[in-house]
Amino acid sequence: MEQFLRLEAAWQVTLERTKAGAVETVPLVEAYGRVLAEAVRAKAPMPPFDRSALDGYAVRAADVRGASPQSPVELLVCEEVVAGAMPERVVAAGQAARIMTGAPIPSGADAVVRKEAVERVEVGREDAASSGEQVRILLEVPAGEAICVQGEDAPIGAELLAAGCVIGAAETALLATNGDALVSVFRKPRVGILVSGSEVRPLSGDLLPGQIHDSNGPMLAALVRDLGGDPVLYGQVGDELDAIARQVKRMAEECDLVLTTGGVSVGEYDLMRDAYELAGGEVLFWKVTMRPGTPVTFAEVAGTPVYGLSGNPAAAYVNFVMLVVPVLRKLAGFAHVLHRPVKAYLESAGRTAVIGLDRFLRAELVAVDGRLVAQVGRGQKAAILTSLVGIQGLVRIPAREQVQNGALVEVFLLKEEAFAR
Repeated sequence: MEQFLRLEAAWQVTLERTKAGAVETVPLVEAYGRVLAEAVRAKAPMPPFDRSALDGYAVRAADVRGASPQSPVELLVCEEVVAGAMPERVVAAGQAARIMTGAPIPSGADAVVRKEAVERVEVGREDAASSGEQVRILLEVPAGEAICVQGEDAPIGAELLAAGCVIGAAETALLATNGDALVSVFRKPRVGILVSGSEVRPLSGDLLPGQIHDSNGPMLAALVRDLGGDPVLYGQVGDELDAIARQVKRMAEECDLVLTTGGVSVGEYDLMRDAYELAGGEVLFWKVTMRPGTPVTFAEVAGTPVYGLSGNPAAAYVNFVMLVVPVLRKLAGFAHVLHRPVKAYLESAGRTAVIGLDRFLRAELVAVDGRLVAQVGRGQKAAILTSLVGIQGLVRIPAREQVQNGALVEVFLLKEEAFAR
Protein backbone atom coordinates (compact mmCIF):
# COMPACT_ATOMS: atom_id res chain seq x y z
CA MET A 1 0.00 0.00 0.00
CA GLU A 2 1.37 3.38 -1.03
CA GLN A 3 0.96 6.45 1.16
CA PHE A 4 0.84 10.21 0.59
CA LEU A 5 0.57 10.14 -3.17
CA ARG A 6 0.57 13.31 -5.22
CA LEU A 7 -2.73 13.96 -6.94
CA GLU A 8 -1.38 13.06 -10.38
CA ALA A 9 0.04 9.77 -9.07
CA ALA A 10 -3.31 8.93 -7.50
CA TRP A 11 -5.01 9.53 -10.85
CA GLN A 12 -2.60 7.13 -12.52
CA VAL A 13 -3.19 4.35 -10.00
CA THR A 14 -6.97 4.64 -10.08
CA LEU A 15 -7.29 4.87 -13.85
CA GLU A 16 -5.03 1.85 -14.35
CA ARG A 17 -7.46 -0.14 -12.20
CA THR A 18 -10.60 1.18 -13.92
CA LYS A 19 -12.09 -0.13 -17.15
CA ALA A 20 -14.67 1.52 -19.38
CA GLY A 21 -18.17 0.28 -18.73
CA ALA A 22 -20.37 -2.02 -20.78
CA VAL A 23 -22.10 -0.89 -23.96
CA GLU A 24 -25.82 -0.91 -24.71
CA THR A 25 -28.15 0.30 -27.46
CA VAL A 26 -30.85 2.80 -26.55
CA PRO A 27 -33.44 4.82 -28.49
CA LEU A 28 -32.18 8.24 -29.52
CA VAL A 29 -34.85 9.94 -27.41
CA GLU A 30 -33.28 8.30 -24.32
CA ALA A 31 -29.65 8.97 -25.26
CA TYR A 32 -29.35 12.56 -24.03
CA GLY A 33 -26.38 12.95 -21.69
CA ARG A 34 -24.99 9.52 -22.54
CA VAL A 35 -21.58 8.84 -24.10
CA LEU A 36 -21.25 7.39 -27.59
CA ALA A 37 -19.59 3.98 -27.64
CA GLU A 38 -18.66 4.03 -31.32
CA ALA A 39 -18.12 6.61 -34.03
CA VAL A 40 -21.12 7.62 -36.15
CA ARG A 41 -20.68 8.14 -39.91
CA ALA A 42 -22.93 9.81 -42.42
CA LYS A 43 -25.20 7.28 -44.12
CA ALA A 44 -25.93 9.74 -46.94
CA PRO A 45 -24.69 13.17 -47.98
CA MET A 46 -25.87 15.95 -45.69
CA PRO A 47 -27.91 17.60 -47.07
CA PRO A 48 -28.99 14.75 -49.37
CA PHE A 49 -29.74 17.10 -52.32
CA ASP A 50 -29.24 20.73 -53.33
CA ARG A 51 -31.99 22.64 -51.53
CA SER A 52 -33.18 26.18 -51.04
CA ALA A 53 -32.10 28.00 -47.91
CA LEU A 54 -35.07 30.36 -48.03
CA ASP A 55 -38.43 31.17 -49.63
CA GLY A 56 -37.99 32.81 -53.01
CA TYR A 57 -37.39 32.03 -56.66
CA ALA A 58 -34.88 29.63 -58.17
CA VAL A 59 -33.22 31.31 -61.16
CA ARG A 60 -30.28 31.17 -63.50
CA ALA A 61 -27.71 33.64 -62.14
CA ALA A 62 -26.87 34.72 -65.67
CA ASP A 63 -30.49 35.82 -66.18
CA VAL A 64 -30.51 38.23 -63.23
CA ARG A 65 -27.12 39.85 -63.79
CA GLY A 66 -27.45 43.59 -63.22
CA ALA A 67 -30.94 43.34 -61.69
CA SER A 68 -31.91 46.18 -59.33
CA PRO A 69 -35.02 48.12 -58.28
CA GLN A 70 -34.19 50.67 -60.95
CA SER A 71 -33.51 48.02 -63.59
CA PRO A 72 -35.56 44.89 -62.79
CA VAL A 73 -35.33 41.68 -64.78
CA GLU A 74 -38.59 40.01 -65.79
CA LEU A 75 -38.87 36.20 -65.74
CA LEU A 76 -41.67 33.72 -66.32
CA VAL A 77 -42.61 31.34 -63.49
CA CYS A 78 -42.39 27.77 -64.76
CA GLU A 79 -43.52 25.95 -61.59
CA GLU A 80 -43.78 25.98 -57.82
CA VAL A 81 -41.56 23.65 -55.77
CA VAL A 82 -42.54 22.89 -52.19
CA ALA A 83 -40.53 21.16 -49.48
CA GLY A 84 -40.95 17.41 -49.64
CA ALA A 85 -41.64 17.27 -53.37
CA MET A 86 -39.34 16.98 -56.39
CA PRO A 87 -39.29 19.59 -59.20
CA GLU A 88 -40.99 18.54 -62.44
CA ARG A 89 -39.53 21.07 -64.87
CA VAL A 90 -36.17 22.43 -65.95
CA VAL A 91 -35.65 26.16 -65.42
CA ALA A 92 -34.83 27.46 -68.89
CA ALA A 93 -33.39 30.84 -69.88
CA GLY A 94 -35.83 33.59 -68.94
CA GLN A 95 -37.64 31.44 -66.39
CA ALA A 96 -37.83 31.10 -62.61
CA ALA A 97 -39.37 28.57 -60.23
CA ARG A 98 -41.13 29.65 -57.10
CA ILE A 99 -39.49 27.69 -54.28
CA MET A 100 -39.93 27.12 -50.55
CA THR A 101 -37.31 26.73 -47.84
CA GLY A 102 -35.89 23.20 -47.90
CA ALA A 103 -37.25 22.34 -51.33
CA PRO A 104 -34.97 20.72 -53.95
CA ILE A 105 -33.37 23.06 -56.48
CA PRO A 106 -34.78 22.36 -59.97
CA SER A 107 -32.43 21.54 -62.84
CA GLY A 108 -31.24 24.58 -64.75
CA ALA A 109 -31.35 26.91 -61.72
CA ASP A 110 -28.14 27.79 -59.91
CA ALA A 111 -29.25 30.49 -57.45
CA VAL A 112 -32.22 31.59 -55.33
CA VAL A 113 -33.51 35.16 -55.03
CA ARG A 114 -35.23 35.82 -51.73
CA LYS A 115 -38.96 36.51 -51.86
CA GLU A 116 -38.54 40.08 -50.58
CA ALA A 117 -36.51 41.03 -53.69
CA VAL A 118 -39.17 39.86 -56.13
CA GLU A 119 -42.37 41.47 -57.42
CA ARG A 120 -45.13 39.33 -58.90
CA VAL A 121 -46.93 40.56 -62.01
CA GLU A 122 -49.96 38.97 -63.65
CA VAL A 123 -49.65 38.39 -67.41
CA GLY A 124 -51.82 36.92 -70.09
CA ARG A 125 -49.24 35.96 -72.71
CA GLU A 126 -49.83 32.67 -74.50
CA ASP A 127 -46.27 31.49 -73.84
CA ALA A 128 -46.58 31.95 -70.08
CA ALA A 129 -46.49 28.82 -67.91
CA SER A 130 -49.66 27.36 -66.49
CA SER A 131 -49.22 29.51 -63.41
CA GLY A 132 -49.77 32.56 -65.56
CA GLU A 133 -47.20 34.40 -63.49
CA GLN A 134 -44.41 36.76 -64.38
CA VAL A 135 -42.03 38.19 -61.79
CA ARG A 136 -39.67 41.14 -61.61
CA ILE A 137 -36.30 40.37 -60.02
CA LEU A 138 -34.95 43.40 -58.12
CA LEU A 139 -31.64 41.93 -56.94
CA GLU A 140 -28.61 40.50 -58.71
CA VAL A 141 -27.41 37.26 -57.09
CA PRO A 142 -24.33 35.15 -57.82
CA ALA A 143 -24.39 31.46 -58.71
CA GLY A 144 -24.87 29.39 -55.55
CA GLU A 145 -26.77 32.10 -53.68
CA ALA A 146 -29.08 30.70 -50.95
CA ILE A 147 -28.48 27.09 -52.01
CA CYS A 148 -27.50 24.41 -49.50
CA VAL A 149 -25.30 22.19 -51.64
CA GLN A 150 -25.59 18.40 -51.43
CA GLY A 151 -23.00 17.06 -48.98
CA GLU A 152 -21.69 20.48 -47.90
CA ASP A 153 -22.46 19.71 -44.25
CA ALA A 154 -20.97 16.21 -44.47
CA PRO A 155 -20.25 13.88 -47.40
CA ILE A 156 -21.38 10.28 -47.25
CA GLY A 157 -19.14 8.22 -44.97
CA ALA A 158 -17.78 11.22 -43.06
CA GLU A 159 -17.37 10.85 -39.31
CA LEU A 160 -20.12 12.89 -37.71
CA LEU A 161 -19.42 12.10 -34.06
CA ALA A 162 -16.44 10.40 -32.43
CA ALA A 163 -16.68 7.66 -29.84
CA GLY A 164 -16.50 9.11 -26.36
CA CYS A 165 -18.44 12.28 -27.07
CA VAL A 166 -21.38 13.28 -24.90
CA ILE A 167 -24.77 13.41 -26.59
CA GLY A 168 -26.26 16.85 -26.13
CA ALA A 169 -28.93 18.74 -28.05
CA ALA A 170 -26.73 19.39 -31.12
CA GLU A 171 -25.53 15.78 -31.22
CA THR A 172 -29.13 14.60 -30.94
CA ALA A 173 -30.12 16.70 -33.95
CA LEU A 174 -27.18 15.36 -35.96
CA LEU A 175 -28.00 11.74 -35.11
CA ALA A 176 -31.64 12.28 -36.02
CA THR A 177 -30.68 13.87 -39.34
CA ASN A 178 -28.55 10.81 -40.01
CA GLY A 179 -31.51 8.54 -39.35
CA ASP A 180 -30.09 6.98 -36.18
CA ALA A 181 -33.16 5.95 -34.20
CA LEU A 182 -30.98 3.68 -32.02
CA VAL A 183 -27.64 4.69 -30.57
CA SER A 184 -24.78 2.64 -29.11
CA VAL A 185 -23.78 4.19 -25.78
CA PHE A 186 -21.89 3.26 -22.63
CA ARG A 187 -24.09 1.99 -19.85
CA LYS A 188 -24.60 4.37 -16.95
CA PRO A 189 -22.10 3.45 -14.22
CA ARG A 190 -23.80 1.96 -11.19
CA VAL A 191 -22.22 3.61 -8.13
CA GLY A 192 -22.78 2.17 -4.66
CA ILE A 193 -22.65 4.65 -1.76
CA LEU A 194 -22.14 3.60 1.87
CA VAL A 195 -21.95 5.99 4.83
CA SER A 196 -20.18 4.84 7.99
CA GLY A 197 -20.29 6.07 11.56
CA SER A 198 -22.54 5.17 14.48
CA GLU A 199 -23.43 8.83 14.92
CA VAL A 200 -24.83 9.18 11.40
CA ARG A 201 -28.56 8.60 11.05
CA PRO A 202 -30.90 8.48 8.02
CA LEU A 203 -33.17 11.44 7.33
CA SER A 204 -36.25 9.39 8.13
CA GLY A 205 -35.38 9.02 11.80
CA ASP A 206 -35.23 11.32 14.83
CA LEU A 207 -31.86 12.32 16.22
CA LEU A 208 -30.67 11.46 19.70
CA PRO A 209 -28.09 13.63 21.45
CA GLY A 210 -24.73 13.29 19.71
CA GLN A 211 -26.20 12.09 16.41
CA ILE A 212 -26.28 13.86 13.03
CA HIS A 213 -28.25 13.47 9.80
CA ASP A 214 -26.57 11.80 6.86
CA SER A 215 -25.62 14.51 4.34
CA ASN A 216 -22.82 12.64 2.57
CA GLY A 217 -25.07 9.98 1.04
CA PRO A 218 -27.52 12.38 -0.65
CA MET A 219 -24.66 14.72 -1.65
CA LEU A 220 -22.63 11.97 -3.32
CA ALA A 221 -25.73 10.62 -5.05
CA ALA A 222 -26.35 14.07 -6.53
CA LEU A 223 -22.73 14.36 -7.68
CA VAL A 224 -22.94 10.94 -9.33
CA ARG A 225 -26.14 11.93 -11.15
CA ASP A 226 -24.47 15.13 -12.35
CA LEU A 227 -21.98 12.98 -14.26
CA GLY A 228 -24.61 10.66 -15.69
CA GLY A 229 -24.09 7.83 -13.21
CA ASP A 230 -26.71 5.74 -11.47
CA PRO A 231 -26.27 6.09 -7.68
CA VAL A 232 -27.38 3.32 -5.33
CA LEU A 233 -27.64 4.27 -1.66
CA TYR A 234 -26.78 1.39 0.66
CA GLY A 235 -27.58 3.37 3.80
CA GLN A 236 -25.44 3.63 6.92
CA VAL A 237 -23.25 1.19 8.82
CA GLY A 238 -21.94 1.45 12.35
CA ASP A 239 -18.41 0.91 13.57
CA GLU A 240 -18.44 -2.88 13.24
CA LEU A 241 -15.70 -4.34 11.06
CA ASP A 242 -17.46 -7.55 9.96
CA ALA A 243 -20.66 -5.71 9.04
CA ILE A 244 -18.76 -3.12 7.02
CA ALA A 245 -16.75 -5.80 5.19
CA ARG A 246 -19.89 -7.78 4.28
CA GLN A 247 -21.60 -4.69 2.91
CA VAL A 248 -18.54 -3.57 0.94
CA LYS A 249 -18.19 -7.03 -0.63
CA ARG A 250 -21.86 -7.04 -1.62
CA MET A 251 -21.58 -3.56 -3.14
CA ALA A 252 -18.44 -4.48 -5.09
CA GLU A 253 -20.27 -7.45 -6.59
CA GLU A 254 -23.32 -5.37 -7.56
CA CYS A 255 -21.78 -2.07 -8.69
CA ASP A 256 -19.21 -0.62 -11.10
CA LEU A 257 -17.77 1.71 -8.46
CA VAL A 258 -18.06 1.81 -4.67
CA LEU A 259 -17.86 4.96 -2.55
CA THR A 260 -17.69 4.88 1.23
CA THR A 261 -17.40 7.87 3.54
CA GLY A 262 -15.75 8.03 6.93
CA GLY A 263 -13.52 5.54 8.70
CA VAL A 264 -10.37 6.29 6.69
CA SER A 265 -8.28 8.23 9.22
CA VAL A 266 -6.19 6.94 12.13
CA GLY A 267 -8.73 6.70 14.94
CA GLU A 268 -9.66 3.54 16.81
CA TYR A 269 -12.95 3.33 14.89
CA ASP A 270 -11.50 4.09 11.45
CA LEU A 271 -12.03 0.62 10.05
CA MET A 272 -12.43 1.05 6.31
CA ARG A 273 -8.99 -0.10 5.20
CA ASP A 274 -9.30 -3.25 7.31
CA ALA A 275 -12.84 -3.78 5.99
CA TYR A 276 -11.66 -3.61 2.38
CA GLU A 277 -9.05 -6.27 3.06
CA LEU A 278 -11.47 -8.43 5.04
CA ALA A 279 -13.82 -8.23 2.03
CA GLY A 280 -11.05 -9.84 -0.05
CA GLY A 281 -9.77 -6.60 -1.52
CA GLU A 282 -6.41 -4.91 -1.95
CA VAL A 283 -5.72 -1.43 -0.58
CA LEU A 284 -3.63 0.38 -3.19
CA PHE A 285 -3.03 3.71 -1.50
CA TRP A 286 -3.92 5.67 1.60
CA LYS A 287 -3.65 9.46 1.82
CA VAL A 288 -3.18 11.96 -0.96
CA THR A 289 -1.21 15.18 -0.50
CA MET A 290 -4.31 17.36 -0.57
CA ARG A 291 -6.38 19.33 1.92
CA PRO A 292 -9.17 18.89 2.69
CA GLY A 293 -9.57 15.13 2.36
CA THR A 294 -6.00 13.92 2.98
CA PRO A 295 -6.81 10.40 4.30
CA VAL A 296 -8.72 9.34 1.17
CA THR A 297 -8.21 5.64 0.39
CA PHE A 298 -8.36 3.64 -2.83
CA ALA A 299 -8.81 -0.13 -3.02
CA GLU A 300 -10.00 -2.85 -5.36
CA VAL A 301 -12.56 -5.39 -4.17
CA ALA A 302 -13.84 -8.19 -6.44
CA GLY A 303 -12.36 -6.33 -9.41
CA THR A 304 -14.32 -3.18 -8.58
CA PRO A 305 -12.66 0.17 -7.75
CA VAL A 306 -13.48 1.34 -4.24
CA TYR A 307 -12.90 4.86 -2.93
CA GLY A 308 -12.92 5.58 0.80
CA LEU A 309 -13.71 9.29 1.11
CA SER A 310 -13.46 11.56 4.10
CA GLY A 311 -16.38 11.64 6.53
CA ASN A 312 -16.32 15.44 6.67
CA PRO A 313 -18.88 16.64 4.10
CA ALA A 314 -16.83 19.36 2.38
CA ALA A 315 -13.76 17.11 2.37
CA ALA A 316 -15.80 14.28 0.81
CA TYR A 317 -17.02 16.78 -1.81
CA VAL A 318 -13.45 17.78 -2.69
CA ASN A 319 -12.36 14.11 -2.72
CA PHE A 320 -15.14 13.36 -5.19
CA VAL A 321 -14.39 16.26 -7.54
CA MET A 322 -10.64 15.77 -7.60
CA LEU A 323 -10.36 11.96 -7.44
CA VAL A 324 -13.64 10.21 -8.21
CA VAL A 325 -14.63 12.28 -11.24
CA PRO A 326 -11.88 10.89 -13.54
CA VAL A 327 -12.79 7.31 -12.54
CA LEU A 328 -16.48 7.92 -13.14
CA ARG A 329 -15.74 9.52 -16.51
CA LYS A 330 -13.72 6.50 -17.57
CA LEU A 331 -16.48 4.12 -16.49
CA ALA A 332 -18.99 6.24 -18.43
CA GLY A 333 -16.86 6.12 -21.59
CA PHE A 334 -15.75 9.76 -21.85
CA ALA A 335 -13.04 10.36 -24.45
CA HIS A 336 -11.19 12.65 -21.99
CA VAL A 337 -11.27 11.72 -18.33
CA LEU A 338 -8.68 13.87 -16.57
CA HIS A 339 -9.42 17.38 -15.37
CA ARG A 340 -8.38 20.25 -17.60
CA PRO A 341 -8.18 23.24 -15.25
CA VAL A 342 -8.54 26.88 -16.27
CA LYS A 343 -6.53 29.87 -15.08
CA ALA A 344 -8.01 32.66 -12.99
CA TYR A 345 -6.80 35.54 -10.82
CA LEU A 346 -7.05 34.87 -7.09
CA GLU A 347 -9.17 37.06 -4.84
CA SER A 348 -9.15 35.60 -1.34
CA ALA A 349 -10.96 36.81 1.75
CA GLY A 350 -8.39 35.12 3.99
CA ARG A 351 -4.71 34.21 4.03
CA THR A 352 -3.61 31.19 2.00
CA ALA A 353 -1.35 29.53 4.53
CA VAL A 354 1.79 27.74 3.41
CA ILE A 355 1.54 24.03 4.18
CA GLY A 356 3.09 20.82 2.87
CA LEU A 357 -0.07 19.76 1.03
CA ASP A 358 -1.87 21.06 -2.04
CA ARG A 359 -4.86 23.06 -0.83
CA PHE A 360 -8.16 23.12 -2.71
CA LEU A 361 -10.23 26.20 -1.94
CA ARG A 362 -13.89 26.62 -2.80
CA ALA A 363 -14.35 29.56 -5.15
CA GLU A 364 -16.87 31.50 -7.18
CA LEU A 365 -15.76 32.45 -10.68
CA VAL A 366 -16.67 35.91 -11.98
CA ALA A 367 -15.60 38.07 -14.90
CA VAL A 368 -14.06 41.37 -13.79
CA ASP A 369 -12.81 43.82 -16.42
CA GLY A 370 -12.45 41.03 -18.94
CA ARG A 371 -10.51 38.78 -16.56
CA LEU A 372 -11.64 35.55 -14.90
CA VAL A 373 -11.41 35.98 -11.13
CA ALA A 374 -11.63 33.21 -8.51
CA GLN A 375 -13.24 34.64 -5.40
CA VAL A 376 -12.39 32.51 -2.35
CA GLY A 377 -14.54 33.17 0.71
CA ARG A 378 -14.10 32.25 4.31
CA GLY A 379 -15.24 28.95 5.77
CA GLN A 380 -12.80 26.57 4.08
CA LYS A 381 -12.76 23.98 6.88
CA ALA A 382 -13.41 20.34 5.96
CA ALA A 383 -16.73 20.15 7.82
CA ILE A 384 -18.26 23.42 6.58
CA LEU A 385 -20.98 22.91 3.99
CA THR A 386 -22.29 26.44 3.48
CA SER A 387 -19.17 27.52 1.57
CA LEU A 388 -19.93 24.89 -1.11
CA VAL A 389 -23.13 26.63 -2.15
CA GLY A 390 -22.79 28.75 -5.28
CA ILE A 391 -19.21 27.85 -6.14
CA GLN A 392 -18.04 26.97 -9.62
CA GLY A 393 -14.56 25.59 -8.98
CA LEU A 394 -11.75 24.57 -6.68
CA VAL A 395 -8.58 26.68 -6.59
CA ARG A 396 -5.38 24.69 -6.26
CA ILE A 397 -2.73 26.26 -4.01
CA PRO A 398 0.43 24.16 -4.49
CA ALA A 399 2.20 22.74 -1.45
CA ARG A 400 4.76 24.99 0.22
CA GLU A 401 3.84 27.98 -1.92
CA GLN A 402 2.72 31.40 -0.74
CA VAL A 403 0.15 32.74 -3.19
CA GLN A 404 -0.84 36.38 -3.00
CA ASN A 405 -4.08 38.01 -4.08
CA GLY A 406 -3.98 38.80 -7.79
CA ALA A 407 -1.83 35.78 -8.62
CA LEU A 408 -2.80 33.56 -11.54
CA VAL A 409 -3.97 30.23 -10.11
CA GLU A 410 -5.22 26.89 -11.37
CA VAL A 411 -8.98 26.28 -11.02
CA PHE A 412 -10.71 22.91 -11.39
CA LEU A 413 -14.24 23.42 -12.67
CA LEU A 414 -17.14 21.60 -11.04
CA LYS A 415 -19.09 21.55 -14.31
CA GLU A 416 -16.48 20.55 -16.84
CA GLU A 417 -18.54 18.52 -19.33
CA ALA A 418 -17.97 20.95 -22.20
CA PHE A 419 -14.20 20.67 -21.68
CA ALA A 420 -14.31 16.91 -21.29
CA ARG A 421 -15.62 16.22 -24.80
